[in-house]
Amino acid sequence: MGSNPISGFFGRIVARVLKRFETLLWVGVLFVSPLLFFTDLTRNPYISQICLLNLCLVGLAAIRWLEPLLNGRAPAFPRTPVDWPIFFWCVAALLSWGVGYWGHRPFFRPSIMSEGGKNLLFLAANCLAPFYLASRPQDPEDEGMKDVSIGAWACLAVLWPLLWVAFPDLRSLPGTPENIWSHVFDPYGALLWVGGISWAFFLCRRGRTVDYVHLAMAGAFIASTYAICQYFNMEFIWPHALNPYGPRSVSTFGNPNFLSSYNVVALPFALLCFLESRGGGRLAYGALVVVLEASLISSLTRSSWGGAAMAAGILLLSPQARSKLREAPRSNGLLFGAMAVVMFFWPHNATARYSPSVFGRIAELAGIRSVPAPYAPLHQRVLIWLSAWLMGSENPVTGKGFGLFELFYPFYQGPILSALSFFRTLRTHANNAHNEIFEVFSQTGVLGLGIYLWLWTAFFASCRRHFKERVAWGTRLGAAAAAGVAGMLADNLLNVSLHFATPAFLFWWGAGLAMASGAPSGKPASSAAEPRMGLAQETAPGSGRRLRAVGWLGLAVAAMVSWYWVRVWMRETHYFAGFKLSRQGFYERAITELEESRSWGPREVNALYELGNVYARSGRYQDAVAAYSQALEANAGYDEIYYNIGAVESGHLNHPEEAIPYFLVALFINPVSPSAYNSLSNVYLKDPARYALACERLLKKAASIFPSDPNYWNNLGYLYSLARRFDAAENAYERALIINPDLAVAARNLWSLGRRSGKPVDRLLAGLTELRRLRDIATRGEAGPAAESLARKAIRDLPRFPQPRLILANILAARGEAAAAAEQARELLRLSPGNAQADYQAELLVASFEEGRGRLAEAARHYRIAFALNPASVAAQKGCWRTSQCRFVEACAHSAWPLESSQLKLPCAAGTGASSRSVAVSSPVPGTLAWALASSCISQQKARSLSVLPTGRKLACRRGWKSLRSPLCANTQ
Repeated sequence: MGSNPISGFFGRIVARVLKRFETLLWVGVLFVSPLLFFTDLTRNPYISQICLLNLCLVGLAAIRWLEPLLNGRAPAFPRTPVDWPIFFWCVAALLSWGVGYWGHRPFFRPSIMSEGGKNLLFLAANCLAPFYLASRPQDPEDEGMKDVSIGAWACLAVLWPLLWVAFPDLRSLPGTPENIWSHVFDPYGALLWVGGISWAFFLCRRGRTVDYVHLAMAGAFIASTYAICQYFNMEFIWPHALNPYGPRSVSTFGNPNFLSSYNVVALPFALLCFLESRGGGRLAYGALVVVLEASLISSLTRSSWGGAAMAAGILLLSPQARSKLREAPRSNGLLFGAMAVVMFFWPHNATARYSPSVFGRIAELAGIRSVPAPYAPLHQRVLIWLSAWLMGSENPVTGKGFGLFELFYPFYQGPILSALSFFRTLRTHANNAHNEIFEVFSQTGVLGLGIYLWLWTAFFASCRRHFKERVAWGTRLGAAAAAGVAGMLADNLLNVSLHFATPAFLFWWGAGLAMASGAPSGKPASSAAEPRMGLAQETAPGSGRRLRAVGWLGLAVAAMVSWYWVRVWMRETHYFAGFKLSRQGFYERAITELEESRSWGPREVNALYELGNVYARSGRYQDAVAAYSQALEANAGYDEIYYNIGAVESGHLNHPEEAIPYFLVALFINPVSPSAYNSLSNVYLKDPARYALACERLLKKAASIFPSDPNYWNNLGYLYSLARRFDAAENAYERALIINPDLAVAARNLWSLGRRSGKPVDRLLAGLTELRRLRDIATRGEAGPAAESLARKAIRDLPRFPQPRLILANILAARGEAAAAAEQARELLRLSPGNAQADYQAELLVASFEEGRGRLAEAARHYRIAFALNPASVAAQKGCWRTSQCRFVEACAHSAWPLESSQLKLPCAAGTGASSRSVAVSSPVPGTLAWALASSCISQQKARSLSVLPTGRKLACRRGWKSLRSPLCANTQ
């Protein structure tokens, strides 16, 4: 017989210390981690969050591992209804990763080991650990919100952030980039953190689930309030506004999508607490709900809006929530009314160039099909999904390999960009698939996808079964957690936040709470009863030695994982210090920091890539190639690395043959890289006898992808002339000059070609001289018969050139011959497609002609094409808005509310200018304001009659329905 080696008084001391330390770690996870960020310490501000979060999770897992050992029992995982799906999902992940490792060439295996190992660790530490840490059964003494001090929590959430307002004035100045400690520690900031952590620790001292939920909500409230301030360009902490995503708020998360997903999970908890509370507590929780909603709006993340709506809807449709809604209809109605006001009337960020309202952000989707240009938020996802589908289809059973999406994605995107010009402006290096179904299928195939769907089907079936009738606090809390999980899953049908540490932690922690709350009462989730720590327990002979071995093994694993995250943080801080020094031109100091970053490891592609760049700038070319090769071992999917190796090998080490394979891989990954085409063609042209065929294929492809770059055609002409293919050379030089008539090198090459081959090129060269004269005349604004005659002569001499025909069209337009000008523009579009500048001006001419004739739909189409060709064009922007808005008002007038006879002046585009329409609507119903016409698009009621009359009235206006209302009211007659 043996006894627990830690028992009695000493055991109780150890148990109490561990319990307090566990609470402190939860404070670190739920409060410090989401709020701790640095703007000048690591390149991504959430790196410190990730490292702290994982260190705290390792500590919590170690405590849970030691807890049964202190009582003489073996550790055991809590039992949940989804244990078997999770087990098989882990098996599928490992199997797919193994198939990917052995199924690829040895060149890729170091990258597969690096990327796969990183994602497997994420699965264990950020998914499974939070889930099982939260899935223990609720404490039977947990009585819900009866003794929650909402006033103390409100003070933490409101007063503590206010103290940070003084931080810019009281903070100490950071030192040099190498002095990392000066960027981490600040006396005033440290004092605030000690105070906030102590306050949060005191409120969570009992270690109850309800306290930890409030801790998470307090962190979400603070981050959301900060996000709202950012939305309105109010920055109280750092010396400059943090707006890497324009008006989209990032708060302390570094990315608006991470903050929004975090709030999707937090929102149902806030709604539940609102329904459960009374009096002042209800006011506090109502404010929390509204702040979370406003933060979601400020993020401009539409997928999270849908996820939040689903999460709130699922919670409010639960039996427990419905009963609470019926108990206090007035206060509940006030909350939902306030939420509706925030949603409908949330103001624009007036200082941001792009800051739509909720409905404006949603309404963008309606115009996707009418615009020929890509709509990046959608079409870039389509590009990623196509690549993900190809990736999974290559091996449908097990996919490409778990955790290998980011590594192999560029190799599937490249051929799509090469084949489909529509997607070329949307090239990206995607970390994830932006759709959880494609994400799982691409990496683990149908095997992993089936298990993944089984996992969540079992999860929600269990939640529905257990939460349907039971009304205990834990059950209601579990229902809120399950609603948040459902909302974030819906969010991640268009988002990636499930694969980033902080939002993923809250998601899996909420899933664990739902499983713990759904456990049948009276049955613990673990396999054996859990006696309190510190009490002696009898064990079988010899079991103490085995338990000690298990304990030491667990502690060793925890120490190794903790050291890994310490190394990651040190690596990132030294990398960013070297990055800043490199940008400042201090290359030797940058090399020292970047080499220090490499010594900490583990391998990270960006840090090693930057080290190679600094080596190259310092003239250490062999070291640069070695650093780039190490970067490829970390992640072999970056075309920049292949290109840089090729550039160093060919340009500095005089190894052109060794550079060619690297350039070819760079072009396969990124077929829209002009630098790679130029560098590789230069290598080919140094030995044209050997590489003539390859160079011709390369330059033709480059010319097809970059039709407005004349240099590729000029190089093709040079290549053809060397091979004595004079007709092809003449055509290539002419095409180069069509794109840029001022390209002197192409004109000289053409003249030289004529002397060598005897081809009659003098007329073409003379035509170029006449074209220069014609452009001078057009610049002076001459539009008389002499200018027209010269333009027509240039068209005869240069029939394939767009410039003479475009100048003629402008001459005719200036003389008021709109139909003739439009005809020349249409002919130009037919004869020379692909010349972006000429096509843009021709589209504007045709659009203006169609608008003058009143054919607004056709005019709008041409304006949109012109805008796609030149997004910076103010004329195209105003034309799009003007023609589309005229059609909008005409359509609305047909379905308007009955109005008293009144005249409506249509506002112009952004800025001040002449409006193009006025609308008169007559009706026998008196007393209705004319601005109701703007609302008629929603009401869809019929008017008695409609007339549209031209007007020259000038009105200052803004875009949007608010700008319509003021002019409409002002012009009521």
